[in-house]
Amino acid sequence: MKLAFLFGSNVFIIPSNIISYVDNDQTNIFLKIKSIFRKNREESVLTIDTDLKDTEGRGLKIHDNEIVTSFGYKVSKTHDRILAKGMNNSTVFDIQQLDNESASKLEHNIVAELETHEPDAILRIRGDFMMGKMHFAVDNEKLSIGRDYYTNSAISADNGLKFTPSGFCIA
Repeated sequence: MKLAFLFGSNVFIIPSNIISYVDNDQTNIFLKIKSIFRKNREESVLTIDTDLKDTEGRGLKIHDNEIVTSFGYKVSKTHDRILAKGMNNSTVFDIQQLDNESASKLEHNIVAELETHEPDAILRIRGDFMMGKMHFAVDNEKLSIGRDYYTNSAISADNGLKFTPSGFCIA
């Protein structure tokens, strides 16, 4: 399965369903896409596993879209979206599978990359969360990892996506 992960205005197109990160020289799974929503298919739904913390260190663990660990999060789910809000109603984690119409309204360089690589799904990730000791703040425009900001990049690779303290690598 080839997936496009959209963090702000950055798209990473990879032939993997896993996003990982490095913490204390150990690779950990941040997000695993177990299934994607397919229009006109009965019981089709975006299904994920994730294990993250908010900026206060409170954990959220989801397995097959079911909450395993949650410290006061309000989690809502639809067929194409999982949204976790914190106690102050701020978005901690939001993953949404974009439909074709929404994807066609993205920035030109991203649309061109999507047309070239034809991913099975485009998954927008937003929120304010931690991957290990790395702080991620993602809105519709930018991806912030610690003090570094990324905008308007389109990257495709033959391997997976891994975030490290020095940024990201296609590993």
